[in-house]
Amino acid sequence: MKVEFTHDIACVWSALGYARFQRAAEEHRAGGGELEVVFRPYQTAIPSAATTPGGGPLQLVPAARIEQVAQAAAVDGLVVDLDRILPARTDHAHRLIALAAAQGAAEDMAARLYRAYFSDGLDIGDVNVLRGLAFALGVSWSSEKGSGRAGPGAARIARVSGPRVPVFRFPDGTVLVGAVSLSTLRSELGRADRTRRRVRPEPDHAPTAV
Repeated sequence: MKVEFTHDIACVWSALGYARFQRAAEEHRAGGGELEVVFRPYQTAIPSAATTPGGGPLQLVPAARIEQVAQAAAVDGLVVDLDRILPARTDHAHRLIALAAAQGAAEDMAARLYRAYFSDGLDIGDVNVLRGLAFALGVSWSSEKGSGRAGPGAARIARVSGPRVPVFRFPDGTVLVGAVSLSTLRSELGRADRTRRRVRPEPDHAPTAV
């Protein structure tokens, strides 16, 4: 079963949604379910030189809700440290996820990038930082000489200003938008999997015993 996840590493709603999705996905697989996650890159905003630490990824969150969002993230295993966040372009980070996907490590890479940005205060716009993160996860880094890109043409990134991610697309056509609850993600993964099993065609004939 394939689920598409459209997101931005510098978006706190994406970070929160992915932390919850990871938990739901782990439970789904532990129960015998199959799941492939396809990452679709999206850039919510491009920081300017005047952007200050702590002001980038949460600029779309009302001030009164910032602490609430941080507490919710902690429940789902993500530490959001506002004082350490370094606003950055996410182009190269998305390309690194695409590179990791080709090596079967996209989910772990995305999780590490979210932690790097929201918890560790790392500059995910710096290709040297990204190269170090890739090495730590065993992802083989490749780049075009002088370009600083993680792999040639690795990701096509939509750039639209506004809180339009995360988006979860399920194989039955269901679309969930925003940092939906863990229970909703659990329920949808189970329902989509049951639907997939029902529509799977039966074999033309029974296997022949040998």
